[in-house]
Amino acid sequence: MKNVLVIFLCALSFQMVDAQITMAEKADWKTVGKLRSLGSTIASLEYKESGRDTTYLLLMRDFTRRGDNAELQYFSIKFNGVDNTLDTFYKLLKSFFLDENRTNKNYNQTFRLGDQMVYLQHCLLITGKGVMLSTKEGYINLSKGDIDKLFNKK
Repeated sequence: MKNVLVIFLCALSFQMVDAQITMAEKADWKTVGKLRSLGSTIASLEYKESGRDTTYLLLMRDFTRRGDNAELQYFSIKFNGVDNTLDTFYKLLKSFFLDENRTNKNYNQTFRLGDQMVYLQHCLLITGKGVMLSTKEGYINLSKGDIDKLFNKK
């Protein structure tokens, strides 16, 4: 009788554990653009339409900690597409490559995107000049080509 009781309690506990797991539905996020290197994502820009608004999610690998033993850390910025925000953001990033700003070391931009303060400044990359995008969560360096690929331009 004791064995039957133990088996019954084990079976009951497995059913209770199974009932505590519910599968979440996959969100309807669509990719605008993605940067990858050696199989790992460096940055991705995705969007989801909801009603008359579009929500964007920019996921970026944090360049703060690098090296062989560094764990990959990511940070993100979520923002809405109100007042053509996506195009304005793209133009701000690309403004660092305009002739009048390319050599101006003092050229930088600070603005609020979604609920995050974003700071853009020049940076040097192995391949040339780039833009450092930083928030309080981390930073990423982007080349002119990276920006175009991320925003699915050209």
